[in-house]
Order: sequence, then C-alpha cells, then structure tokens
Amino acid sequence: MFLSLKLALRYIFSIKRKSFSSYASFLSIAGLSIGVMALVLTSSIINGFEEVVSEKLSSFHGHGRITHIFNNSINIEEKSIKELKSDLVNVEPYINHFSLIRLKGLAEGVLIEGVERLPKSIIDYKLDRIYTGEIILGSGLSNSLKCKVGDNVYLQPLESKKIRPFKVKYIFNSGIQEFDKLIGYINIKDAKKLFNTPPNHVSGYILKNNNFDLINKIQYPYFYESWKEKHSLLFEWISIQRLPAYIMFGLIALVGLVNVLAALTMIIIEKSSQIGILHAQGIQKKQLNLIFMMNSGFIGLLGSFFGGCGSLIVILIQTKFQILKIPADIYFMDRIPFSFDFFPFFIITLIVVLFCVLTSLWPVKLATNISPREVLRYE
Repeated sequence: MFLSLKLALRYIFSIKRKSFSSYASFLSIAGLSIGVMALVLTSSIINGFEEVVSEKLSSFHGHGRITHIFNNSINIEEKSIKELKSDLVNVEPYINHFSLIRLKGLAEGVLIEGVERLPKSIIDYKLDRIYTGEIILGSGLSNSLKCKVGDNVYLQPLESKKIRPFKVKYIFNSGIQEFDKLIGYINIKDAKKLFNTPPNHVSGYILKNNNFDLINKIQYPYFYESWKEKHSLLFEWISIQRLPAYIMFGLIALVGLVNVLAALTMIIIEKSSQIGILHAQGIQKKQLNLIFMMNSGFIGLLGSFFGGCGSLIVILIQTKFQILKIPADIYFMDRIPFSFDFFPFFIITLIVVLFCVLTSLWPVKLATNISPREVLRYE
C-alpha cells in the first residue's frame, strides 16, 4: 500500500526530472480545476439567486397570508378567527385594495396595503413604521409619477370618488418589478378610512413564521397561502433551469476527465520501462492497478481542491466589490448573487474523484499488459 502511494505521488510530482507525463498531470489538474470551478460557481449562482428571491418575496408577502376564499373582508370578531389569533404568533392584520394615485396630471394604478408594521426589506432601510398621512412607494411607481420624497400624492379608491392626499415618506427599490411598480404602503388606520372598511374587518392576516399545526386548523371560507405557493411559477422556472445548467457546465468537467485519461496514458507510455522493471521484480497486478487508480484519484482531489479554492476567491471578490452586474428589471437584483454551500461542493468532489478512478481503468489495463521482455529489450 505504501509503495503504491509513493509511486503514485512520484508519477505526479516528478517535475524536476523534466518528465513530460508530469507536465501532462499538472495540465489535467488545471483542466479539471476549471471544470469543477464552473460547476461550483453554477451551483452557487443558482442557490444565491433562489435565496435572494426567496428572502425578498417572503419579506414583502410574509411566510403566508390568511384570506377569505371569495376575497371578502374578514370579521375579526368571528369565533374561528379569534381562536386562530390566540394560537398563532406574529400575526398582523392588513388591508389591501386597488386605487388610483395621482400627481400633477399623472395617474397610475396602485395596490395599496395598509399595515401596522412595514415589511422587513423596508425596515432594513432604518424605517420602523409608517405614520398617518404618509405613504411609501416603489421606485418603479415613483418614476412613472415623477415624484420624490416629500411630494404630496393623491389616492382615489376605484369604487368611490373620495380623494385623500398622502406625503411620500420613502421610495424603496426591491429589484422586483411586481412590488416596485405596483405596491404602496400606508398606515392601516388610513387604509380603513380610505376604503370605508368596517371597524372590525380586515382583508387578511400576515403570518411572520410557519406553524403548520395551526395552519392546518384554518377552515373554509378562509385559506392559507404561503409566499412560495403564491410565486410557484417562479420557483418552477428556477428548478427547470437547474438541470440544464448543471449539464452544460458539467461538460467542461467532462473535458477535464478526458485530460486525466490522456495524462494517465502518457504516464504509462513514458514509464513503461519502469513498469516493466516492477513486473520483473514480481509486483502484483493488484498493486500496479492501485498505483494508477491512486494517481487518478489524487488528480481528481487536487482538481477539486483548486477548483473549490478558485470558486471561493471569485465569490469573495463578487461579494465584496459586486463587479458582475445584471439588469435589475429582469433578474430581481442588480448583481449576480453567490451562495457557497459545502454540501454541493462535497458531492461534486466525490463524483469527480469517482469518475477519475473509473477513467483510470482503461490505462491500467494497458499497464498490466506490458511485457517486461519487450520494454527492457533495448534498455
């Protein structure tokens, strides 16, 4: 075992002897590193994209919402609602209706949400709450109205002629057009007055955490919809894109495996005289097989290690300097997100090493068929 390990390492790291096979080994390690790096970065981008989108959607929508199945208002005095409220933790009422928003002759449709506390993404901008007479708009909507912080805008519900002014407190930019162009936030008390909502009625409840036992208690005519169910098409699209991306960038790793095969073949051809001497000295075929299988396995490990290190460097640079930009109106964010996960990296490394060992079977068969008499005839 020790002899096989020593020879396997020697065949890789004998660069001082100006061995062509050693240079081939280093080139195969470099090629495999690029393939592993491409796979790891692909996995990190897909995971990062999903995490960023999930965080933004759950921030605005909450973990889920309880609403009426016919989109009617909910009477908070009903027995079933009181029981749910007593059991559920972190439940907040909200009111939402469509309205017209006007400013200096410009008008747009807006979904007004009356809330007690602002979504987490907006709170991150050091806003803790919204007060009476104030409104918070998305950047897309504010651009359409050409308004800025401090301007007075006017809301008019679609079902009435009532018009009420609101002062723009803040303009948020989530990167998700569905929110930036459509939603405006006001205080829930203002929303009740604006939309003539009865005192004991709300549009629904926002759940800030998941409690599946209590969620299962929700019965007709009320139902629970999580943020992931509401945006299920988006996550189906992410899942569909995952497999083609892995296949496409996996082909780069496949090229690296072909380089490993070529490097092992070069080693066997160049070291044929040494292999003949080992045969003449009585080395067993199992030991000879083990030498080149360990050689191939080390190439796979080194390629995975350097590919992982390169991926981490790219991720750290992107995280700190945000060099790689993307259009926010298409991808929900203005930069390429990365989320490095050790589990996919471990799986990729395991698969690469396994395929490297399997790749070595054909060159190993060549090595075991070498005849000492033929290769040592002219030595």
